Amino acid sequence: MINTYCYIKEISTRTGVKAGTIRFYEKIGFLEPVERMPNQYRVFNEHHIYQIQVCSLVFGGFVNTRLRKISMHIIAAAKAWDLEAYDRAAQNYLQAVEQDISRAKKAVSIVTNQLDQDENHQQQYSKKEAAELLGVTPETIRNWERNGLLTQKEPYSRRRYQLNDIRRMYVIRLLLDTGYSCMAILKFLTAYDDGLDQKAAGFLLGTVENAELYSRADQYLKSLSRARTQADTLCHLFVEMKKI
Repeated sequence: MINTYCYIKEISTRTGVKAGTIRFYEKIGFLEPVERMPNQYRVFNEHHIYQIQVCSLVFGGFVNTRLRKISMHIIAAAKAWDLEAYDRAAQNYLQAVEQDISRAKKAVSIVTNQLDQDENHQQQYSKKEAAELLGVTPETIRNWERNGLLTQKEPYSRRRYQLNDIRRMYVIRLLLDTGYSCMAILKFLTAYDDGLDQKAAGFLLGTVENAELYSRADQYLKSLSRARTQADTLCHLFVEMKKI
């Protein structure tokens, strides 16, 4: 039984979250039911304090749709006060953030050292294996093929991806995550395939300079770094939540 109750002004002070945002979390269904006094004032318990903190950390900054989808499992587990599920969800989210940091750094390295570099790697990947490496779904890769970002095989043929295909996909995902449109990426890749390096960069940047591309990638990595700090905090909250 939870005996500690407080009004919205107090819980706002304790969590550092504005009262309007707390009301939004309640309205959208991210908190367990909030009791009301006869005068209709909301009264919050200790569970709500942690649920509000969890929401604030999860929505502390958008990184990409994949991480947002994974993070929603943390909110659901906190609302249900299923601490075992919460711990699993928080750990999964931390792992997913670290994977995306690794992928983003790899993509930046690929761009820096030329997209079509040959590493003499003979391993081939199925669509499912490629999707797992990239942290996307097989349907996402199919959409890249439909949009011309990747070459397509004959209908009904079984596609196997070479190392250069995988490296190309790392770059595609990084560019999409940093805000470039599919059309800009397609023009960039088409020009790059034709050996027009400077023209390719111009399709992304509006100039032949690489500064904007690197700036976007740097900001994206900073966002991922912030997400990792938030994920660490979400994991540490589990210890405190168990004490209630």
